[in-house]
Amino acid sequence: MTLHRDPITLGRGTRFRLFAQDPALAAFREPETVWIARAPGTIGPGPMDDRMYVVDAIGKPAPYDYPYLPPYLGRAFPPTSSGPDGHFDHLEVDSPEFRSAHMYATVRRVLDIWEAYAGHRIEWHFRSTHNRLELIPYIDWANAQSGFGFIEAGYARDERGVPCLHWQNFDVLAHEVGHLLIYSEVGTPPPPTRTNQYFGFHESFADLVALVGCLHFHTVVDHVLRRSAGNLYYMNELNRIGELSETAQIRIADNDLRMSDVEDFSRAENISCALHDLSQPLTGAIFDILVDVYQQFLVDAGLISADLDRASGRVSGVTVDDPEIEARFAAAYEGRHEAFKAVLLKTRDYLGTGLAHVWRRLSPHYLTYLDILDAVLAVDRYLTGGRFARLIWESFAWREIQPGHFTGPLAPSRRNRGGIVRSP
Repeated sequence: MTLHRDPITLGRGTRFRLFAQDPALAAFREPETVWIARAPGTIGPGPMDDRMYVVDAIGKPAPYDYPYLPPYLGRAFPPTSSGPDGHFDHLEVDSPEFRSAHMYATVRRVLDIWEAYAGHRIEWHFRSTHNRLELIPYIDWANAQSGFGFIEAGYARDERGVPCLHWQNFDVLAHEVGHLLIYSEVGTPPPPTRTNQYFGFHESFADLVALVGCLHFHTVVDHVLRRSAGNLYYMNELNRIGELSETAQIRIADNDLRMSDVEDFSRAENISCALHDLSQPLTGAIFDILVDVYQQFLVDAGLISADLDRASGRVSGVTVDDPEIEARFAAAYEGRHEAFKAVLLKTRDYLGTGLAHVWRRLSPHYLTYLDILDAVLAVDRYLTGGRFARLIWESFAWREIQPGHFTGPLAPSRRNRGGIVRSP
């Protein structure tokens, strides 16, 4: 199995400091040093390079909406420059310059990661009219968006009403980059060939771009493993997309939604929210594949038993309330953090490489989730000889994504071996 790993070797490239998750979370209040795949001194003031540039707008009157598109020509803060050594890790987190550097480095880092997984340069889909991506760290708007030549960030509010700035939330910005990558790699269908499931796929895979991207932070991987004792179905930052606080998040990857729960658009009051809901069964299916592959790799490495792997299968999105399983995972994980971490990184790269290969096998026209299932199975045959075909099929089938069956219950296989269940 050939996997494309993290493109940045420690100590090479240009240094920045990034929040691995929203700094409102206690575990991530300090930024982590990362390296961008650009030589020191090659990133200009802004920051800017040949693919993107930051303009820290002052009082931008509204978010972009056609025909109002980049470039932004209004007032802006002075561009942020590197230190004398060509790096940007000297900036204080409470300085205005850090905001611009953080947004640039997040977007550039996500692009670096996914170009490495794809094995080629990913050109912007808007390159015929805009040769670079414009990044705006803040507008007074309760949202964030990517579009034709731009990403701009506002804020969300947590359960207490406190605003959480999107420029410092890696998941949110990575999600927006994900949309641009999909437009570039899969394409944009004209209205006659668009499907609701094309848009659901967009939201799902943008979330997965963020999920895989956050696994390139050591702080995230270490925290997830230590908090869960290696059991990834435990409620943790890995399956909470776009966390805003310790208890609030935008979406949950480890959800229990099936197609029959979300596919009726006739009564939807908000089509945008309905499309986000439609993405959830697909995201849940891929998350289940991630966990199942991870546990199989743990078995391969002799870190857990095949019996524990089977016993810990469960209905997607719920946790088996079985203290014995938790205790067995804790015992297996004790003193073996680095071994578990190596397995999780291997799984990350299997999923990242797989998703990047799935993109190139999809047509945007009349796209359905069955097309995605076919592509995932084909990519697994390419990467592993089809080793994980059965668990892929089962994960999609549980979500009611299979030929001739998009609604109604399905008999589970290894998912939910019984026991008391509780919603996350």
